[in-house]
Amino acid sequence: MATVCGTTNSIANGHIQVSCQSARSMSLFNVCSWWSAQCGDTVGDYDVASLLCARFGLEAQEKDYIIVGSQSGQLSIYYPHGNAFEATDLLLETQLTAPILGLYAGKFSGNVRNENTNQLAVLLPNAIVIYNVQALSGLADYGAQLKLQQLAEHKFRRVAFSMCQGHFGQVKGREFFCVVHLDGTLTFYEQDGITYECRFPGQRSLPAPVVYCERTDCFFRLSATWHLQCFSYQDLSHSLVTKSSYQPIWSQCIGEGMLDMRVVQLKESCSYIMILGERNFICLDDNGKFNFILKLDYAPKCFYSFVVGYYWEPGARLITAIVSDAAKLHIYEEANIIWAAQWQQPAPVAIQRSNVQSLAGSIVTLTATGQLTVGYLGAQPYQFQVLPLNMEELSFAEAHKQLQQLEDEIKESVDIRDMDALNQQAADQVRLIFSIQREVFDDLDTLLLDVPADVAVKELPSAKGLLRLKVKAELAELQLVIQTPNGVRCSQETLSLMDVPAGSSQELTLDFYIAELLHVHSTRVEVFASFVSPRGIPRVLQQSAYLPLSMFYRSCQPQKAAGIKLTYTINSKHVPPKLATFFGEFLEADSDAQALGLQLLCPGLEKLTELITVVSAKNSNRIRIQSDCVETFAMILERIVNTTLQLDSDASLLKMHKKKPKRGVLNRCVERIMAAPFIPAQPILHRADVHHETQQSIRKQTEQLEALWQQFKTLQRQLQEQSESEPKEALTMQIEANYDHLILEGDKLVEIRRDEHRQRSDLNCAVSLAKWIIHALNLEERVVNVVSSVLSVPVEDWTELSWEESMAPGIDMLHHFGPLMRSKSTSTHGLLDGTTSKDSFDYSRFRRHFATLFDRIVRLATSSTDEQTTKQTASTDQQVEQLPSAQPLNEIGNMQRMLGDSMAPVARAAKTHLGTSLEAVEDEEEEYDEDDLRDMGYRKDYGPADAAGAEQQQRQGKRSEWVNEDFELPTTEELFSDLGIWW
Repeated sequence: MATVCGTTNSIANGHIQVSCQSARSMSLFNVCSWWSAQCGDTVGDYDVASLLCARFGLEAQEKDYIIVGSQSGQLSIYYPHGNAFEATDLLLETQLTAPILGLYAGKFSGNVRNENTNQLAVLLPNAIVIYNVQALSGLADYGAQLKLQQLAEHKFRRVAFSMCQGHFGQVKGREFFCVVHLDGTLTFYEQDGITYECRFPGQRSLPAPVVYCERTDCFFRLSATWHLQCFSYQDLSHSLVTKSSYQPIWSQCIGEGMLDMRVVQLKESCSYIMILGERNFICLDDNGKFNFILKLDYAPKCFYSFVVGYYWEPGARLITAIVSDAAKLHIYEEANIIWAAQWQQPAPVAIQRSNVQSLAGSIVTLTATGQLTVGYLGAQPYQFQVLPLNMEELSFAEAHKQLQQLEDEIKESVDIRDMDALNQQAADQVRLIFSIQREVFDDLDTLLLDVPADVAVKELPSAKGLLRLKVKAELAELQLVIQTPNGVRCSQETLSLMDVPAGSSQELTLDFYIAELLHVHSTRVEVFASFVSPRGIPRVLQQSAYLPLSMFYRSCQPQKAAGIKLTYTINSKHVPPKLATFFGEFLEADSDAQALGLQLLCPGLEKLTELITVVSAKNSNRIRIQSDCVETFAMILERIVNTTLQLDSDASLLKMHKKKPKRGVLNRCVERIMAAPFIPAQPILHRADVHHETQQSIRKQTEQLEALWQQFKTLQRQLQEQSESEPKEALTMQIEANYDHLILEGDKLVEIRRDEHRQRSDLNCAVSLAKWIIHALNLEERVVNVVSSVLSVPVEDWTELSWEESMAPGIDMLHHFGPLMRSKSTSTHGLLDGTTSKDSFDYSRFRRHFATLFDRIVRLATSSTDEQTTKQTASTDQQVEQLPSAQPLNEIGNMQRMLGDSMAPVARAAKTHLGTSLEAVEDEEEEYDEDDLRDMGYRKDYGPADAAGAEQQQRQGKRSEWVNEDFELPTTEELFSDLGIWW
């Protein structure tokens, strides 16, 4: 026999000793298959309640019938005659109208004269049907058959979960049954037609198996808190009549979920409750005392406990068979394992012990697919064959060659040194062409596209787009995602193509329409195509197009005066500074109009008309945009800047490469279009203030709702715990009032979130306005890139983090480094730790830094523009004469070496003056910044106006007013720490 390794537990004076059995090496034998059959329903699922072995008293020397019921409603009865399946073994096969939840056999009817006859009970979701099984003699060689005669049918008002049967009330000669419903309610049925319902006390009960113990006339169930509770039948049956509350007789904590539970009587004075848990096999007596707890080192699937012998005999044995998920059968005698064998795969979901013809004590199992097997524990060895080892001689040359091939394939697939070639290869495999027509349409089908009623009433125009897709390589899956700005939707936002053949092409006609009455911050629509290349490399392609402005604006009378005025200068010779160049939707190509007025269609407020005016100068290349509303600027500036850059790029001028810009290089966009150094900071900050206040209101409202919800649950719990006799009117009124208050506050929260959604769109437009202005300012390109990356759009809010809180670290970093740096008294790490370790968010500090950011950027751009104008008026020879040939401590020379530029002296001087202007901007708050500069050892001005003054000051040994205590001049990081930590 198999070798067993384990320890046994025992109970002495009520103390539990836990045992642990190990059966990892117990699979020395196989379970021998004696008879097997495949149930007719191979599609239906089977579980632990789908198998029953019982006798119906149809003949004198009767053996067990095997009854199988599937969850698709098929009922089959087998009666094995030999060690192989024959057609005559199947005595009945019928199809019911509902899934079969359980099969039970017992004396459920009192009208049957034969005392040895049992009836078959079939549990359905909404009823239980009692059948009388009748035998029909077969003709010739066709064998006998069975017939079902319906005796009774009980309909349910609730959906059933399981059922238990027994001699409730310790009656003799007949059995009652109890149905457990999904809501935990119990329905008792007696043969006299008496039915009644009851509920378990305490909290709401979850559906779980309920078993009956005949010796103590009690029911056992596992509560939602994993406690095994015992209730007497008398308490349950009288609870509905007397309206009295009752409590369990005893309760024991099991501590885990339960797979199945059975009750067996081993002694005349005691019954055992056998529980198969998720990790343990537990045995308790009917008084609630633990007999043993067996820790299992495998995941159990099902079990069956039975008694060998009679319980009144002293030699009765408690045997349990447990099947693991690895299809291993473990046989236990109480807590000690006595046998283990390997079962055929797959693992069964139900197991029974049966006495079939010619084989007593057989093991009947059923798999989830309907494979029915009758087996026995024989001595057939479990043959495990070890796979032969590959003992071929290792060839190092061949192994090296294979390794080289693998390395070449890996390098070819993941080499990122030439990303342009890789991207071009992906673009060749999937060609994506996306375009949007400039014309707008008014024939949108609002019902088909499910446009909200408040938007459909406005009859806003829509646009049409065309997406062409051509695949040259065979792909397993291709996904397309169309991303639109907030407030705009597409008729088909996602598309997934499976098993795309090579050479296939497809065209999609798309409709773009306004779905929400919000301010839109951009007209850009992006299409992303993601796929896995034939080499197994994920690729993503991106194409973009712009919606026509006539979808959001309509022409109107220009506005003479406005509160916000912006000016752009067109420096490109290939872009005519005419309004028709940028706004072809509203003007003809040959139009010479100098002013254009546009009215915003969305959100279309009746009381407020949002206008924007674009004016082109007659004698210069300047364009002025003016309006009273911040929300109207974003799409107009986007059109002007993008059109200028696109037309200039099409003329093969300076390309805007994506390479990392060098330090000191001016914004290359200025060579095409330059914005006047002005940012409307106060309107932008006002949008941020409104958004922050709404976020605070949402958090307060959420906390209030949480408190009301907790109060509502407390009142409900109090109502459930009250007995039937106690008055409930006052508590019911409190619950109704609390519920009405909860609904009212919830509606307020929905309205606040709706306002927050609109304000977030307004803030999107405000931040986009600042980004488009900074994008065309006369600053270092690195400064423009970093500030633009910090000012991210669209604005996003999370449950635990608002947009202001997510923006605060970036704004704070801009405040401490580069042109916004205040103090160098602490290290970089100290500043980072100090800004991120705060528990609460200080909005006033964030707002102050945000305002300072705009103010510094405007003055940096202003100083750079003035300096550039001054340089253009001076001659190159004069600039060369002002530079000395050699001077060890010349400040200008030191600046050039710090910049590390290798250009001509003239260019070096120009860049040096630019770098100086980045750091030498004065604040309006003079005392505030002077103290900071004094603490860090900086001079307010880095040197005299001319080189002669510097030479004279150096000969006299005089130092500047504010010089660092340790050295003459600042280091590179101190002088030009212009946001370089992110580059």
